[in-house]
Amino acid sequence: MKRGYILALLGCMLMSSCNKEWKDELFRKSVSFVNNGVVEVHVKYSAAGGSIPVKVPIILSGSTAHTGDVNVTIGMDADTLQNLNFERFRLRNDLYFNELPKEYYQFESMSTTIQSGKNQGSYQLNLKLAGLDFSNKYILPLQIVSTSSLAIATGRGYKKSLMRIIPFNDYSGKYSIAAEVWERGRPQNEQKPLTVPFRNAYVVDEKTVFFFAGVTEEEALDRRDYKIKASFNEGNKTVTLTAENPAIRFSQQRGTFTVKKEKDGVLPYLERIYTTVYLEYEYSDLSNPTFPIDYRFVGSMILERKRNTLIPDEDQQGTIIIP
Repeated sequence: MKRGYILALLGCMLMSSCNKEWKDELFRKSVSFVNNGVVEVHVKYSAAGGSIPVKVPIILSGSTAHTGDVNVTIGMDADTLQNLNFERFRLRNDLYFNELPKEYYQFESMSTTIQSGKNQGSYQLNLKLAGLDFSNKYILPLQIVSTSSLAIATGRGYKKSLMRIIPFNDYSGKYSIAAEVWERGRPQNEQKPLTVPFRNAYVVDEKTVFFFAGVTEEEALDRRDYKIKASFNEGNKTVTLTAENPAIRFSQQRGTFTVKKEKDGVLPYLERIYTTVYLEYEYSDLSNPTFPIDYRFVGSMILERKRNTLIPDEDQQGTIIIP
Protein backbone atom coordinates (compact mmCIF):
# COMPACT_ATOMS: atom_id res chain seq x y z
CA MET A 1 0.00 0.00 0.00
CA LYS A 2 2.77 2.38 1.04
CA ARG A 3 4.88 1.36 -1.99
CA GLY A 4 2.00 2.07 -4.36
CA TYR A 5 1.45 5.52 -2.85
CA ILE A 6 5.13 6.43 -3.24
CA LEU A 7 5.17 5.29 -6.86
CA ALA A 8 2.05 7.32 -7.62
CA LEU A 9 3.56 10.40 -6.02
CA LEU A 10 6.81 10.03 -8.02
CA GLY A 11 4.82 9.55 -11.16
CA CYS A 12 2.87 12.74 -10.52
CA MET A 13 6.06 14.70 -9.94
CA LEU A 14 7.46 13.50 -13.27
CA MET A 15 4.33 14.20 -15.28
CA SER A 16 3.83 17.75 -16.56
CA SER A 17 0.08 17.28 -16.43
CA CYS A 18 -0.09 17.38 -12.56
CA ASN A 19 -1.98 20.41 -11.18
CA LYS A 20 -0.06 23.01 -9.18
CA GLU A 21 -2.90 24.18 -7.02
CA TRP A 22 -0.77 26.70 -5.09
CA LYS A 23 -0.47 28.79 -8.24
CA ASP A 24 -4.24 29.15 -8.52
CA GLU A 25 -6.42 31.43 -6.41
CA LEU A 26 -7.52 29.42 -3.36
CA PHE A 27 -10.18 31.85 -2.13
CA ARG A 28 -12.84 34.17 -3.47
CA LYS A 29 -11.24 37.60 -3.85
CA SER A 30 -13.13 40.34 -2.02
CA VAL A 31 -12.62 43.83 -0.58
CA SER A 32 -13.03 44.71 3.10
CA PHE A 33 -11.93 47.25 5.71
CA VAL A 34 -8.70 46.35 7.49
CA ASN A 35 -10.26 47.59 10.76
CA ASN A 36 -13.85 46.44 10.63
CA GLY A 37 -16.69 46.39 13.12
CA VAL A 38 -16.55 48.90 16.00
CA VAL A 39 -13.02 50.35 16.02
CA GLU A 40 -11.55 52.76 18.58
CA VAL A 41 -9.45 55.40 16.83
CA HIS A 42 -7.26 57.39 19.25
CA VAL A 43 -6.15 60.69 17.72
CA LYS A 44 -4.02 63.42 19.29
CA TYR A 45 -6.15 66.50 19.84
CA SER A 46 -5.20 69.57 17.83
CA ALA A 47 -6.14 73.17 18.66
CA ALA A 48 -8.68 75.26 16.77
CA GLY A 49 -7.96 75.25 13.06
CA GLY A 50 -5.70 72.21 13.29
CA SER A 51 -6.39 69.24 11.03
CA ILE A 52 -5.81 65.69 12.30
CA PRO A 53 -4.99 63.27 9.44
CA VAL A 54 -6.19 59.67 9.72
CA LYS A 55 -5.72 56.89 7.17
CA VAL A 56 -8.62 54.47 6.71
CA PRO A 57 -7.20 51.30 5.10
CA ILE A 58 -8.97 48.69 2.99
CA ILE A 59 -7.62 45.30 1.94
CA LEU A 60 -8.08 42.81 -0.89
CA SER A 61 -8.28 39.19 0.25
CA GLY A 62 -6.93 36.22 -1.68
CA SER A 63 -3.88 33.98 -2.04
CA THR A 64 -2.56 35.40 -5.32
CA ALA A 65 -1.61 38.86 -6.56
CA HIS A 66 -4.39 40.71 -8.35
CA THR A 67 -3.89 42.04 -11.85
CA GLY A 68 -5.65 45.26 -12.74
CA ASP A 69 -6.64 48.26 -10.64
CA VAL A 70 -9.69 48.04 -8.36
CA ASN A 71 -11.60 51.22 -7.56
CA VAL A 72 -13.48 51.11 -4.23
CA THR A 73 -16.09 53.61 -3.04
CA ILE A 74 -17.29 54.05 0.55
CA GLY A 75 -20.29 55.85 2.03
CA MET A 76 -21.96 56.60 5.35
CA ASP A 77 -23.98 53.95 7.21
CA ALA A 78 -26.29 55.62 9.73
CA ASP A 79 -28.65 52.60 9.86
CA THR A 80 -25.98 50.30 11.29
CA LEU A 81 -25.13 52.92 13.93
CA GLN A 82 -28.79 53.07 14.97
CA ASN A 83 -28.92 49.27 15.27
CA LEU A 84 -25.71 49.23 17.30
CA ASN A 85 -27.09 51.79 19.75
CA PHE A 86 -30.28 49.86 20.34
CA GLU A 87 -28.54 46.50 20.70
CA ARG A 88 -26.04 47.86 23.22
CA PHE A 89 -28.03 50.39 25.22
CA ARG A 90 -31.73 49.72 24.55
CA LEU A 91 -33.67 52.54 26.25
CA ARG A 92 -30.63 54.35 27.65
CA ASN A 93 -30.64 57.04 24.97
CA ASP A 94 -28.17 59.11 26.99
CA LEU A 95 -25.48 56.47 26.36
CA TYR A 96 -26.01 56.27 22.60
CA PHE A 97 -23.14 56.89 20.19
CA ASN A 98 -23.64 60.05 18.14
CA GLU A 99 -22.78 60.21 14.46
CA LEU A 100 -19.80 62.54 14.07
CA PRO A 101 -21.21 65.82 12.66
CA LYS A 102 -20.19 66.63 9.10
CA GLU A 103 -18.47 69.88 10.02
CA TYR A 104 -15.86 67.98 12.08
CA TYR A 105 -14.47 65.74 9.33
CA GLN A 106 -13.69 65.63 5.64
CA PHE A 107 -12.58 62.86 3.27
CA GLU A 108 -10.24 63.93 0.49
CA SER A 109 -12.17 61.44 -1.62
CA MET A 110 -14.76 58.75 -0.96
CA SER A 111 -13.11 56.58 -3.61
CA THR A 112 -9.65 55.03 -3.74
CA THR A 113 -7.76 52.58 -5.95
CA ILE A 114 -6.05 49.34 -4.99
CA GLN A 115 -3.34 49.26 -7.63
CA SER A 116 -2.53 46.22 -9.72
CA GLY A 117 -0.21 43.82 -7.91
CA LYS A 118 -1.04 45.27 -4.48
CA ASN A 119 -3.60 44.22 -1.91
CA GLN A 120 -4.15 47.43 0.09
CA GLY A 121 -5.42 50.95 -0.41
CA SER A 122 -6.54 53.74 1.92
CA TYR A 123 -8.70 56.83 2.28
CA GLN A 124 -7.42 60.12 3.71
CA LEU A 125 -9.68 61.37 6.51
CA ASN A 126 -9.07 64.80 8.06
CA LEU A 127 -10.60 65.54 11.46
CA LYS A 128 -11.20 68.98 12.98
CA LEU A 129 -12.41 68.36 16.52
CA ALA A 130 -12.03 71.78 18.15
CA GLY A 131 -15.26 72.80 19.88
CA LEU A 132 -16.76 69.30 19.95
CA ASP A 133 -18.29 68.30 23.30
CA PHE A 134 -16.79 64.96 24.30
CA SER A 135 -19.35 64.46 27.02
CA ASN A 136 -20.94 62.62 24.10
CA LYS A 137 -19.46 59.61 22.29
CA TYR A 138 -18.92 59.92 18.55
CA ILE A 139 -18.75 57.34 15.77
CA LEU A 140 -18.07 57.81 12.08
CA PRO A 141 -20.06 54.93 10.47
CA LEU A 142 -18.64 53.80 7.12
CA GLN A 143 -19.44 51.04 4.65
CA ILE A 144 -18.08 49.86 1.31
CA VAL A 145 -20.78 50.59 -1.26
CA SER A 146 -19.21 49.55 -4.58
CA THR A 147 -16.11 48.29 -6.40
CA SER A 148 -15.13 48.48 -10.05
CA SER A 149 -14.51 44.72 -10.04
CA LEU A 150 -14.42 41.82 -7.60
CA ALA A 151 -16.82 41.42 -4.69
CA ILE A 152 -17.43 43.22 -1.42
CA ALA A 153 -16.69 40.98 1.57
CA THR A 154 -19.82 39.31 2.91
CA GLY A 155 -18.50 38.19 6.31
CA ARG A 156 -20.08 39.73 9.40
CA GLY A 157 -19.02 43.36 9.60
CA TYR A 158 -16.15 43.14 7.10
CA LYS A 159 -17.62 45.76 4.79
CA LYS A 160 -18.42 48.13 7.68
CA SER A 161 -16.15 50.21 9.89
CA LEU A 162 -17.73 52.07 12.80
CA MET A 163 -14.90 54.38 13.82
CA ARG A 164 -15.24 55.63 17.39
CA ILE A 165 -13.23 58.85 17.50
CA ILE A 166 -11.38 59.23 20.83
CA PRO A 167 -9.08 62.26 21.05
CA PHE A 168 -6.27 62.30 23.60
CA ASN A 169 -3.89 64.87 25.05
CA ASP A 170 -1.06 64.62 27.58
CA TYR A 171 -3.50 64.46 30.51
CA SER A 172 -6.43 62.38 29.28
CA GLY A 173 -6.88 58.69 29.96
CA LYS A 174 -7.75 56.26 32.73
CA TYR A 175 -6.51 57.36 36.15
CA SER A 176 -5.99 55.14 39.15
CA ILE A 177 -7.55 56.87 42.16
CA ALA A 178 -5.74 56.96 45.51
CA ALA A 179 -8.18 59.34 47.17
CA GLU A 180 -11.08 59.41 49.61
CA VAL A 181 -14.45 61.12 49.59
CA TRP A 182 -15.77 62.22 52.99
CA GLU A 183 -19.15 63.55 54.00
CA ARG A 184 -18.49 67.05 55.32
CA GLY A 185 -21.42 67.15 57.70
CA ARG A 186 -20.16 64.30 59.92
CA PRO A 187 -16.95 63.72 61.91
CA GLN A 188 -14.48 61.52 59.99
CA ASN A 189 -14.17 59.09 62.91
CA GLU A 190 -17.88 58.29 62.55
CA GLN A 191 -17.79 57.28 58.89
CA LYS A 192 -15.93 55.28 56.28
CA PRO A 193 -14.69 57.17 53.22
CA LEU A 194 -16.16 56.51 49.81
CA THR A 195 -13.69 55.41 47.13
CA VAL A 196 -13.59 54.61 43.43
CA PRO A 197 -10.70 52.65 41.84
CA PHE A 198 -10.55 54.44 38.49
CA ARG A 199 -11.70 57.63 36.83
CA ASN A 200 -11.63 58.46 33.11
CA ALA A 201 -10.54 61.93 32.05
CA TYR A 202 -11.74 63.12 28.63
CA VAL A 203 -10.38 65.82 26.32
CA VAL A 204 -11.70 69.37 26.38
CA ASP A 205 -8.75 71.01 24.64
CA GLU A 206 -4.96 70.57 24.44
CA LYS A 207 -4.33 71.27 28.15
CA THR A 208 -7.75 70.59 29.66
CA VAL A 209 -9.70 67.44 30.51
CA PHE A 210 -12.96 66.74 32.28
CA PHE A 211 -14.09 64.04 34.68
CA PHE A 212 -16.99 63.49 37.05
CA ALA A 213 -16.78 64.65 40.66
CA GLY A 214 -16.15 62.36 43.60
CA VAL A 215 -17.59 58.88 43.18
CA THR A 216 -20.20 59.83 40.58
CA GLU A 217 -20.86 56.83 38.35
CA GLU A 218 -19.69 57.48 34.81
CA GLU A 219 -22.93 56.11 33.33
CA ALA A 220 -25.28 57.75 35.84
CA LEU A 221 -28.26 59.53 34.32
CA ASP A 222 -27.29 62.78 36.05
CA ARG A 223 -23.52 62.48 35.49
CA ARG A 224 -23.29 65.71 33.50
CA ASP A 225 -24.41 67.65 36.58
CA TYR A 226 -21.09 66.67 38.18
CA LYS A 227 -18.78 67.45 35.27
CA ILE A 228 -15.49 68.98 36.46
CA LYS A 229 -12.96 70.59 34.11
CA ALA A 230 -9.26 70.38 35.00
CA SER A 231 -6.87 72.81 33.28
CA PHE A 232 -3.17 71.93 33.60
CA ASN A 233 -0.83 74.91 34.01
CA GLU A 234 2.57 73.59 32.96
CA GLY A 235 4.47 76.69 34.08
CA ASN A 236 3.78 76.31 37.82
CA LYS A 237 2.52 72.69 37.82
CA THR A 238 -0.91 73.61 39.16
CA VAL A 239 -4.36 72.36 38.18
CA THR A 240 -7.35 74.70 38.02
CA LEU A 241 -10.74 73.04 38.57
CA THR A 242 -14.10 74.44 37.50
CA ALA A 243 -17.64 73.04 37.54
CA GLU A 244 -20.24 73.76 34.88
CA ASN A 245 -23.21 73.29 37.23
CA PRO A 246 -23.35 75.95 39.99
CA ALA A 247 -26.00 73.93 41.85
CA ILE A 248 -23.39 71.43 43.12
CA ARG A 249 -21.66 74.30 45.01
CA PHE A 250 -18.21 73.29 43.86
CA SER A 251 -15.06 74.78 45.39
CA GLN A 252 -11.38 73.91 45.00
CA GLN A 253 -8.88 73.86 47.86
CA ARG A 254 -5.81 72.38 46.14
CA GLY A 255 -4.59 71.25 42.71
CA THR A 256 -1.02 70.31 41.77
CA PHE A 257 0.60 67.75 39.48
CA THR A 258 3.93 66.13 38.66
CA VAL A 259 5.16 64.26 35.58
CA LYS A 260 7.76 61.50 35.74
CA LYS A 261 9.26 59.79 32.70
CA GLU A 262 11.34 56.61 32.60
CA LYS A 263 12.43 54.02 30.05
CA ASP A 264 10.72 50.67 29.99
CA GLY A 265 12.83 47.99 31.69
CA VAL A 266 12.40 45.50 28.84
CA LEU A 267 11.80 47.60 25.73
CA PRO A 268 14.08 50.66 25.89
CA TYR A 269 12.36 52.43 22.99
CA LEU A 270 9.20 52.62 25.12
CA GLU A 271 8.86 55.55 27.48
CA ARG A 272 6.59 55.27 30.51
CA ILE A 273 5.01 58.53 31.64
CA TYR A 274 3.45 58.87 35.08
CA THR A 275 1.26 61.91 35.75
CA THR A 276 0.28 62.29 39.41
CA VAL A 277 -2.42 64.83 40.22
CA TYR A 278 -3.12 65.81 43.86
CA LEU A 279 -6.57 67.36 44.33
CA GLU A 280 -8.75 68.60 47.14
CA TYR A 281 -12.22 69.94 46.41
CA GLU A 282 -15.75 70.13 47.79
CA TYR A 283 -19.10 69.57 46.11
CA SER A 284 -22.70 68.68 46.91
CA ASP A 285 -24.52 65.53 45.80
CA LEU A 286 -28.00 66.49 44.59
CA SER A 287 -29.41 62.99 44.10
CA ASN A 288 -32.05 64.01 46.62
CA PRO A 289 -32.45 67.77 46.08
CA THR A 290 -34.39 68.13 49.33
CA PHE A 291 -31.49 66.70 51.34
CA PRO A 292 -28.23 67.37 49.48
CA ILE A 293 -25.07 65.74 50.84
CA ASP A 294 -21.89 67.79 51.04
CA TYR A 295 -18.68 65.92 50.18
CA ARG A 296 -14.92 66.56 50.25
CA PHE A 297 -12.57 64.81 47.84
CA VAL A 298 -8.92 64.61 48.87
CA GLY A 299 -6.08 62.54 47.42
CA SER A 300 -4.27 61.74 44.19
CA MET A 301 -5.07 60.53 40.69
CA ILE A 302 -2.35 58.68 38.78
CA LEU A 303 -2.19 58.27 35.01
CA GLU A 304 0.25 55.79 33.45
CA ARG A 305 0.93 55.98 29.73
CA LYS A 306 3.46 54.40 27.42
CA ARG A 307 4.88 55.99 24.32
CA ASN A 308 6.97 54.59 21.49
CA THR A 309 9.78 57.14 21.15
CA LEU A 310 10.58 55.98 17.61
CA ILE A 311 7.37 57.37 16.13
CA PRO A 312 5.39 60.58 16.76
CA ASP A 313 2.30 60.68 18.98
CA GLU A 314 0.10 61.23 15.95
CA ASP A 315 1.01 57.74 14.65
CA GLN A 316 0.24 55.95 17.92
CA GLN A 317 -3.51 56.07 17.69
CA GLY A 318 -4.23 52.65 19.12
CA THR A 319 -1.32 52.12 21.49
CA ILE A 320 -0.40 55.33 23.28
CA ILE A 321 -2.96 55.01 26.04
CA ILE A 322 -2.79 52.17 28.58
CA PRO A 323 -6.34 51.25 29.67
